[in-house]
Amino acid sequence: CTRTSSLDREMVDVLKYTRADLASLIYHPIRPLDVVSEEIGIPADQIAKLDANENLHPVPEEMMAAVTAALQNLGSGCSAQIYPDPTQTHFRADIAKLHGITPDMVVAGSGSDDILDIIMRLIDSPNCIISTPTFGMYKFLGAISKIEIIDVPRKEAFAIDIPGIVQAIRDNKCRLVMLPSPNNPTGTLLPNDDIKILCAEDCIVCIDEAYADFAGCSADELLSQFPNLIVCRTFSKWAGLAGLRCGYALGHPQLIERMLAIKQPYNVNVAAEAMARSALKHREKILVTVRSLAAELQKTIKFVEGYKFLTPYPTHSNFVLCEVVGTDAKGMCDYLRKRGVLVRYFGTQGGQLQSNLRISAGRPQDTEKLINALKEFEAANP
Repeated sequence: CTRTSSLDREMVDVLKYTRADLASLIYHPIRPLDVVSEEIGIPADQIAKLDANENLHPVPEEMMAAVTAALQNLGSGCSAQIYPDPTQTHFRADIAKLHGITPDMVVAGSGSDDILDIIMRLIDSPNCIISTPTFGMYKFLGAISKIEIIDVPRKEAFAIDIPGIVQAIRDNKCRLVMLPSPNNPTGTLLPNDDIKILCAEDCIVCIDEAYADFAGCSADELLSQFPNLIVCRTFSKWAGLAGLRCGYALGHPQLIERMLAIKQPYNVNVAAEAMARSALKHREKILVTVRSLAAELQKTIKFVEGYKFLTPYPTHSNFVLCEVVGTDAKGMCDYLRKRGVLVRYFGTQGGQLQSNLRISAGRPQDTEKLINALKEFEAANP
């Protein structure tokens, strides 16, 4: 007991060497499926995981075979025994081919979160403009980099206030704007015409396109017009590789060169690179599952549109944000969780979302389980 108390005092003392502004910093991610399974007493394979916008369909067998072979081959460039290529030579070339650009316009990272962090550290700006409600990682990364976050709230139906952002750029001499399209968690699309307006300002415009493959459009077509535009992508959503952490940025070669220079040298591990490159090769097969997710989301939306406790917002992604009416949003989330249906409740993370739930697209069995659980909730709350 005495020893423990002494260690506690030492821990308090050593904190004087740390940044005080990080004492209360915390990001609330989703909880791991195996942990949730243990907590609620339901086997993981019987849980409808609709809380993280993942593609839960199995990875194609060809990809698993290709990755296994690559990890075991010293000459593959992705062998388990040898460090990854810090310049990402072949990986960047494969990504560039997908987007019809040159490899010097591509840099990869450990998920798009890594890419966003690199951008935050690279751009010499005391502040960054975002538009809530939005992805909570922007504010989190800004705090770590000591960048002031300037919020220009979204308008009705979660539309971006373009004139408001332009004014904020000019008033604050801001050199970095971060906006997702489609937006997480609202599913709102940012039209390329609006992106053009922002790119006309004297700043870097970062468009986070984690869900672009579900929207069917991209700002990558604007890269040749605007050297101050950076487009971020990920393999976590469409390709079903969230657990491997792999994303990338597209931008002007001079910006990409600087990003390559300051990233962690081996930031993309060989398993992630091998799987991502295989996903690009088998993209058309994976897109079949993307279309399946889109169809299942429409089933969910159709049901929710006639459900008395939920009102869905329009979406261009693989999820739908719903306003919870006539009941408590957190309470509904907890009810569904106990029945093996996981949806996302944000509260104040990323914006004022205390009365909202986000529901991800899932497999057919996930949609069925969700709808049945919602019917049970309605029956229990007449």
